[in-house]
Amino acid sequence: MEGPNPNPFEMNWKQFEQFFGGRMPFAGQAGMPEAGEGMAWVENYVKDVLRQAIPAAEAPSIKHHFHSEIFDTHKSVIVKVHIPDRAQARQLRLLLSVSQVRLENLPDDNTQTIRLTSPIVPGSCKAVYRQGVLQLHLRKQAADHLFHEIDIRFS
Repeated sequence: MEGPNPNPFEMNWKQFEQFFGGRMPFAGQAGMPEAGEGMAWVENYVKDVLRQAIPAAEAPSIKHHFHSEIFDTHKSVIVKVHIPDRAQARQLRLLLSVSQVRLENLPDDNTQTIRLTSPIVPGSCKAVYRQGVLQLHLRKQAADHLFHEIDIRFS
């Protein structure tokens, strides 16, 4: 076992590799790649890790899920779902709850659920498909509307 590293800012990559059980893409170099070398090695490394982590049998189902983005504003939640194929977008069935968006009728009878960042009013949704993106504009529920009082009938 080697002694403590005299420079606390220099990484001991051999110990790091042993701890994580694998070779790092920049091991053996004096340090991290220089800024001018680009970040392609990071992308390649991440892709390789994901390829190993996701079994090949699951990979086909993932391609039927669409990339989505969620934006929070003061009064709204905006969801963008990237669906490049217009014909596929026309086949979608869009369902909303207070906390989720569900896309149904995806290929192979798949569904995709997108969790929202804030509770919304489902009836307030305005959905527009334009240039390969389905955009949902949803009004947030007011903080005082999270609970509704229900009258109890006694017989």
